[in-house]
Amino acid sequence: MAVLAVAACSNGTERALYLTQPVLSCPSVDGLAGQRLADPLPADFRPVSAVRCTFRLALTKSVSSPTPGFAWVAAHRSAGPFDDLVQALHLPPQEQIGEPVCAAVFVMPVLLALTDASGNTLLPALPGTVCRSPLPEVQSTLDGLTWVEIDRQQ
Repeated sequence: MAVLAVAACSNGTERALYLTQPVLSCPSVDGLAGQRLADPLPADFRPVSAVRCTFRLALTKSVSSPTPGFAWVAAHRSAGPFDDLVQALHLPPQEQIGEPVCAAVFVMPVLLALTDASGNTLLPALPGTVCRSPLPEVQSTLDGLTWVEIDRQQ
């Protein structure tokens, strides 16, 4: 099995960008009327619930994916605790030192909506790596939460 790598060019030390949430549709998140941010989670935002939607590749048009690309598969809700997630979302993006080499690994998008006690919902930008994936701390914290399926595409 061959592993492909892509080298990005840079001039010294740079910081990776925050990863804005994908502009994909998922009924469980769309109904929350959340706003997608190009910035990280605000310092004073304290989530009390989270919803994440997972996706699959959609090579043909369907009801769940009117255009080829991605179709939502399932939505899950978590009631926390979110202290570790908030801390991870406040980490700075990874610094780029020299010429990074990124494995050609496809990362399936995940849509994450956070709601506070007042009912405000945000879809925050996630701190990323130089290879444009969420920081490992963010991913491991999300994976460590207890999620309950609330909706599934038929």
